Amino acid sequence: MFAPVRYIEWATKFYGKVPFDLASSGIPVAAWSELGVPEPDLDDMAVFPALRAAIAMYNDVPAADVVPAMGTSHAVFLAYAAMLSPGDEVLVELPGYEPLTRAAEGLGAVVRTFERLAADGYAVSPERVAAAVTPRTRVIVVTNLHNPTGVRTSDATLRELAKIAEARGAYLLVDEVYAPFDELPDDGVFRGSARKLGPNVVAVSSVTKCYGLGMHRVGWVLGPPEVVQRAESAVIATCGHLPLAHSARGSVALANVGKLAKRAKAMLAGKRDIAAQWAATLPNATWSAPTSGLFGLVRLHDRTDLLPRIESWATDHGILVGAGTFFGIPNGFRLSWATQPRDRFEQGLEKLSALLR
Repeated sequence: MFAPVRYIEWATKFYGKVPFDLASSGIPVAAWSELGVPEPDLDDMAVFPALRAAIAMYNDVPAADVVPAMGTSHAVFLAYAAMLSPGDEVLVELPGYEPLTRAAEGLGAVVRTFERLAADGYAVSPERVAAAVTPRTRVIVVTNLHNPTGVRTSDATLRELAKIAEARGAYLLVDEVYAPFDELPDDGVFRGSARKLGPNVVAVSSVTKCYGLGMHRVGWVLGPPEVVQRAESAVIATCGHLPLAHSARGSVALANVGKLAKRAKAMLAGKRDIAAQWAATLPNATWSAPTSGLFGLVRLHDRTDLLPRIESWATDHGILVGAGTFFGIPNGFRLSWATQPRDRFEQGLEKLSALLR
């Protein structure tokens, strides 16, 4: 049984519905017209292989590694369905993104966690992961950039995790929906996919967070042959095939994603530094100090669960941050600079400072 995802239910209630939204974690929605291309032919059957080829080109991987999906959430489900049987164990990072846990549990897996500690700058410790692995571990899961701290995990560390998994006959699953933010690709090719780091590495992503095309639900799984085959079987078992319109729009969007990369860069320019400078002024607080991306984590050491206060800030003062409660950090919040123009972001931080005092 799939349990409710509390974070998504909460986000649906609050995100995008206040004057100062410092919580939403993706580039604002892009209109199709911003691509500067005609509406694609929605009756052309050739778009099914075209989408697979476009995903492969964008990720700089062979088309044989690709399974198209309806966004990253669907890709996570397909990847888990391809790698897990009931009773298998999944090792997920903490703090962590709740859907990665709920999807595994819904498929009958047992979820265990390993900690990403504030004292380590929220870095992944391969030694801590190795200590948490058991003979029943089938998948090790990380997000990169880390959700909710925005911290990047190096390729060297991901390779170490893949080797730890391989020693148990397991997989490393990397949710890399935020990974392109280090260098958004003007040429439309993301060359940093974790899929290329090891034969047992599976990557999931989409054009949602970096490019503002979330409503089109264009996502994918990248994996080795056995994962691709089982994920394709999961698609057939659950929906027969993906919609023709999804493939048509997805292939065109990926062919023009360089334009959206430039748009995203312009929207984000300078705001991460503003967030870091603001966070440095907070007493009894730590900042995750991400080097790229569109959010970071503030942790208040003299507070307990901030959720009631965060909800009151939204309803009474029109300002919202992402409640750390849903990521396993009740005394923290995720601060995003994705959706507000620079001047509005600075105004929002001023209001937030007053509320924190």
